[in-house]
Amino acid sequence: MNQPSLSLIYLCLNEERSLPAVLQEAQDYASSRLADWEILVVDDGSTDRSAQIIGEFAQKEPRIRLLQHPRNLGMGAGLRTGIAASTKDYFCMLAADGQIAPSQIDRMLPALAQAPIVLSTYFRRPDEWYRVVLSRGFRVYMRGAVGVSFALEGTYLFPTKLAREEIGLDAIGAETFFFSFELVARALQRGWKVADTVIECRPRSDGTPSRIANLKQVQRVATEIWRFRQRLQAEG
Repeated sequence: MNQPSLSLIYLCLNEERSLPAVLQEAQDYASSRLADWEILVVDDGSTDRSAQIIGEFAQKEPRIRLLQHPRNLGMGAGLRTGIAASTKDYFCMLAADGQIAPSQIDRMLPALAQAPIVLSTYFRRPDEWYRVVLSRGFRVYMRGAVGVSFALEGTYLFPTKLAREEIGLDAIGAETFFFSFELVARALQRGWKVADTVIECRPRSDGTPSRIANLKQVQRVATEIWRFRQRLQAEG
């Protein structure tokens, strides 16, 4: 298939150390590899210089846009904001910590010939062993709770119109990273097909550990999965 237009949605929370290199890498990749693109950076209530840095890039390149939350609302809210603002056919979620290089999208775009939604898992990830355990346990729990099973560790390519119009962003109740899983699950339940790819994951560019893998976050996600189950039962 022809290459679709693509929104790169970067989620940012206090990433002033990473942002200059991450945004330059994204701009270089998009301008050299993508035919029609935009970079949307959602600043989720940062208290450092993140918004200023994003604004400086946006002043020089109009295809880079800053979207701001007045306070920290979470990954789900960040994705909701980015998808709502997208002007392209597809979107792809990336983190401003630089763990996924935008060049990994090159591994995913060919898979659109197989299915309209492309998911990714990591060939290897430079994280502690418990991230692997959490990922596997999460899939088992989700399969048991809501009856769907798919592998998603990295980013994904998703049709913007499907997310906004057929599913509806307001129908996604999650505010954590489970937002992405609920979005894909609802697409699968509507009969949409997915293709699987494998990508590489890098350490956080500033050398600090991930902010996602902690007990409080695990508890929040478990609660969101259960609430998703309840919503499905109420809808069905």
